[in-house]
Amino acid sequence: MARFPISLPPGVFRDGTQFQSKGRWYDAGLVRWYGAAVGPVGGWRRKGASALSGSARAAIAWRDNSDNIWIGVGTHSKLYVCNRLGAVFDITPAGLTAGRADAVASGGYGSGPYGVSTYGTPRSDTTTTVSDATQWTLDTWGENLLGVSPDDRKLYEWVAPVTGTHAARVSNSPLCDAVVTTAERFVFALGTDLGTDDPRAVSWCNQEDNRDWTPSSTNQAGSFPLQTAGRLMCGKRVRGGTLLLTSTDAFLAQYVGGTLVYGFDRVGESCGIASRQAIAEFGAGQAVWMSADLNFWLWNGGAVVPLPCDVLDYIRRDINTIQISKIAVIVNSTFSEIEFRYCSSSSTEIDRCAVWQYKDNHWSIGRAARTCGVDKMDALFYPVLIASDGKLYDHELGWAYDGLAPYVTSGPIELGNGDSIAHVLGLFPDEATVGDVTAAFTVRRNADDAGAGFGPYPLTQKTDLRFSGGQLEMTLQGNAATNWRVGIPKLEIMQGEARG
Repeated sequence: MARFPISLPPGVFRDGTQFQSKGRWYDAGLVRWYGAAVGPVGGWRRKGASALSGSARAAIAWRDNSDNIWIGVGTHSKLYVCNRLGAVFDITPAGLTAGRADAVASGGYGSGPYGVSTYGTPRSDTTTTVSDATQWTLDTWGENLLGVSPDDRKLYEWVAPVTGTHAARVSNSPLCDAVVTTAERFVFALGTDLGTDDPRAVSWCNQEDNRDWTPSSTNQAGSFPLQTAGRLMCGKRVRGGTLLLTSTDAFLAQYVGGTLVYGFDRVGESCGIASRQAIAEFGAGQAVWMSADLNFWLWNGGAVVPLPCDVLDYIRRDINTIQISKIAVIVNSTFSEIEFRYCSSSSTEIDRCAVWQYKDNHWSIGRAARTCGVDKMDALFYPVLIASDGKLYDHELGWAYDGLAPYVTSGPIELGNGDSIAHVLGLFPDEATVGDVTAAFTVRRNADDAGAGFGPYPLTQKTDLRFSGGQLEMTLQGNAATNWRVGIPKLEIMQGEARG
């Protein structure tokens, strides 16, 4: 007899068939890796008593000059600010044009192949155009909040910390689709041009004056049309300048001064972003985003490079492509995680996430009924995420999950040398809190055989087992509201006959 350690590397591998995840974790929910051990993510708790109206699609957190922390949230129909305690203030500009809660696909007469199906029967996937779900872009101007809804196209500013006032249009600002503030204190209005309406153009105000947009010999206001086949979607301050993402490519805007003011270089092709909130800045000025063709890209401070993803095939099989304009990215810097939240193929609202742990470079997956959120900062002790019903939640707090249970399931683990049947006689646990986790096994003789289930068994002490197989999958599930850890459990096995 021998002790067989179940030692799997951190992260989920879900690319291809289940057998290709051999020796890796295959499925997960509400867990993360703490070094080599696996354990639960933090739970959540309702924040404040009020709920937002409309579908929340963008959020930002910042501190004003009086040291107050604010969270700005844009829904498809409203604009809000919330204080650190979760009190909600409606700052929706007067006359705001409401957008769409969902992306809408349309085809119309003649959009599909001739002769397919019968007259009068609705076609499910013959669309020629998709109108995006509404996502604000938000940024700050000093202590004030800036925001643009692409369905309204006006640049608004809310003056902090005056909660009794609404956001108002920035004087003299052009119509635009998105906004970003540069490190040099210019406001970029994206998807516009003074005097025209160009979805490829950038306009910017005079330095330090977001009400002066008309270029002259005495200011640095200006505009520039990007040479791109796409439409400008969003921007992020990054190492080296301001990264501008279109629906097809990426540009870096760098301050050069003089009459040009800014130079624009294309730094990436065929990497256009999936949605206006599908990007996150992290670390020392790096950025990562999900592209419209469902790949991942990284700005590493000097170039745009592909980001390999161990769960890419799972995402592509699982995602609702009509609703990709809802994709939202949230940073959880405490655990070096970036969460890509999207709608599954069976849902029109965000219910899935793929998580990249950028410090150790591994991926995980999970269920996620949160539409946007912000990282923790200073006195904002926890990440704040917003649900589809408009309620705010503190996350990474306690170990309660509204009745859900953290779990992780391995891919196939071959026992012995892979060519023989092993008899499993016992389980030796490796669990930090002892008794808070169970282990269950699905055992097969060969990869294409139907599996037989055994367990669950509590990881409290050595447990006698009695089953045989050529390979197994193990599922760990937390059964108590504690901060458990599982390291390397071992099976007691005895080699048997050769597999047939």
